[in-house]
Amino acid sequence: MTETSGDDMTIDALARLAHLPVRTIREYHTMRLLPAPERRGRVGYYGPRHSQRLELISRLQRRGYSLAGIRDLLQAWQDGTDLTSLLGVEPGRALDETPLLLTRAELEQRIPALSGQALSDAAAAGLIHPDGDDFYVRSPALLGFVADGVAAGLPLPDLLDLTSAVRRELAALAEVISDILVERLLPASPGNLAPMLQRARMLLLQGAASTLTDQLGAALIKRSAGHEGGAALRAALEQIRVGAVADSAGRIRSAR
Repeated sequence: MTETSGDDMTIDALARLAHLPVRTIREYHTMRLLPAPERRGRVGYYGPRHSQRLELISRLQRRGYSLAGIRDLLQAWQDGTDLTSLLGVEPGRALDETPLLLTRAELEQRIPALSGQALSDAAAAGLIHPDGDDFYVRSPALLGFVADGVAAGLPLPDLLDLTSAVRRELAALAEVISDILVERLLPASPGNLAPMLQRARMLLLQGAASTLTDQLGAALIKRSAGHEGGAALRAALEQIRVGAVADSAGRIRSAR
């Protein structure tokens, strides 16, 4: 979809640009998914913000969102509501997880390959931690990642190596952050640290997740160049990229 230079498209022109039926665009208006056109007499004219919104809707649909879900997301963003509030997540715990305590049978049900030496290897990688006869799982998301990989036919040792690398690098990052916080920021901090730390933890986690998302995508594209299947990987990355950006007024459009 290419961008036009001004707000000069009729609904028919916008439909041709977006490769959509006119009735679909009218439906988006009815559902409040698309901003109103600029009215000049009895004719409505559309421009780049409308084509960008249609592109964003298309991306979100490819991610599996329903039109009603997309409408709620767009409305929440435009109202200044952050995603954690929209999802009903407790402030300060936006990206944290509730740990799991699983029996051996429950663990093997999730990942049948986790038995014998593999169980010890998973503990060494930090994926699980023995707790009496049970197993403590600090990150159910990492466990789900490994389970999905095994189910897809990926080697368990490689997945555990990745898990171990994530934990190792995050531990190093935590040391850097704590050094700066304690040595340079703590002396200038106010007396009541709890509220500041709660908000700072949430913002750092969210910022780290956003930054890692971008850097991981860029690294995958770079490393896949020249590899068999690299083109398929790049196409998949483009398909799952939402590409939304908001201006200072909260208007949502598709990012380039």
